[in-house]
Parts: sequence; C-alpha cells; structure tokens
Amino acid sequence: MPAEHTHMSEPHDLFLETLQRYERPLIRYAHGYTGDLEDARDIVQDVFLKLSLHLATLDHERLAPWLFTVCRNRALDHHRKHQRLVVMETETLDLETSASPAPNDAMEQRETATALRELIETLPVRQREAVRLKFIAGLDYQQISAAMQTSIGNVGYLIHHGVAALKTKWKDHDAPQAVKLKHAIA
Repeated sequence: MPAEHTHMSEPHDLFLETLQRYERPLIRYAHGYTGDLEDARDIVQDVFLKLSLHLATLDHERLAPWLFTVCRNRALDHHRKHQRLVVMETETLDLETSASPAPNDAMEQRETATALRELIETLPVRQREAVRLKFIAGLDYQQISAAMQTSIGNVGYLIHHGVAALKTKWKDHDAPQAVKLKHAIA
C-alpha cells in the first residue's frame, strides 16, 4: 500500500516541483509581454492549469520548453484579445527575496532594469525572444531551442547578436547621460 501511495503522489510532487521552479521565471517572462504584473500572473495561472490537465502525457524532459511555449502563446493571445500596445512599467518586477538594499541602490536597480527592458523591446522579434528566454526565464540553449523550434546553433546566434546589440544600445543610452552630467558639473 505505501508503494501505491508513493506512485499516486508522483504527478502531484512533479506538479509542485514544477510550480516552485518555474512560476517566477514564467511570471517574469509573461510580464515582458504584458507589461502588467496581474495579467502576467493570470497567464501563468492558465499555464499551470493546462499543465495539470496534460501532466500525465507530457515528456518530462521537455517540460520547460513546453511551459514557456504555452506561456508565450497565452501572452500573445492576451495581447491580441486586448489589442493594446504593451507598455513597460517603470517598476521592477521584484519577485525574488533580497537583502534590503539602500534606497538609492534599489532605485538605481529599478531604473537600470527598466532601461534594459526598454532596450530589449527594440531588438528584432527572434533575438528578443531568445534573450528573454535565456536571461529572464533562465532557460538553457537546449530548452530555448525547443521552445523557439529552432536549432541550438541558431539560439546561440540569436543570443550573441541580441547581446551585442544591447551592448551597443546601452552605450548609446549611457552617452547622453554622461554629457548631461558634464554640463551640470560645468
């Protein structure tokens, strides 16, 4: 009887482990599409509802790509349904617990995160998707490859060029601020 109980709890345990591991990355990922934290949470709730219905038939090795693909599809459906421009909020998505930084450090981090999100939005669609999956969702190249339905080599190409473009854009973004500082000091 105990072995039967263990067998019966395996899908439940897998679901809880998946929820614990992927809920926050999925919310951050969906938030990148919606610009609204509550909408992102609703989308992720739909993803986990769908997971609960299909858990028994899913390939557990491809669980992360499946989750992020469903999340992207739900976010795109949400966007089409609401027919609105995705506006990035100025608040940082603070889902992770952290030691309380100094107020000016927290503000600087929020400003930096907002600026990076805005720059990510300027990337071509495929680069933006790969960068989000890698750096916001925390997927590895194989998982990104499966989620984007492309080769691992193409994932590397997309991420490399996306990061290079972000680096250039970041330098351009910082340059006007440096000029303003020089004029303010003079």
